[in-house]
Amino acid sequence: MQFGDMRKSALLAICAGVLLVVAPAAQASACYSAASLPSAKLRHLDVMLMVSALRCRTGADDFQADYERFLDHNRGTLSAANHAMLDDLAVHMGAARASAEMDHLSVMMANRYGNGSGVGCHELRMVAQDLGTTVEPAALVDAAEALVGEAAVQQACSADFASRR
Repeated sequence: MQFGDMRKSALLAICAGVLLVVAPAAQASACYSAASLPSAKLRHLDVMLMVSALRCRTGADDFQADYERFLDHNRGTLSAANHAMLDDLAVHMGAARASAEMDHLSVMMANRYGNGSGVGCHELRMVAQDLGTTVEPAALVDAAEALVGEAAVQQACSADFASRR
């Protein structure tokens, strides 16, 4: 088995273990269309790693540099995901309100992950390291699917928006 295959296997094992920690899947359709749900999960992944990198910076598993590499390598994919979420929100509430809702959702995500995601600093560091070496959008989508789940996306949806959808 090659080193790359071992790291991929380790990442998949971590993600599989996380599925046991993350809340059961819920319908996220109250906030996002089926087309924008993967983008919402990518936004969650980005915020999870960003906030966790800050939370973990004083320990043995400081991964701020790994998060920056992840961001540098995947900025285009993450930006496209943010725009897809914003466009989906704008369909339902107009551009100005969509921007405010996106800000509100981002704060809710940061607060959620600031309290911990149920995944330890060591595991998140490994994820950030692996994702920091790829520019493949599919790898990000797979990690977001495994680490975030629909329940987290739904919980970050504002009740005000969900009632209007």
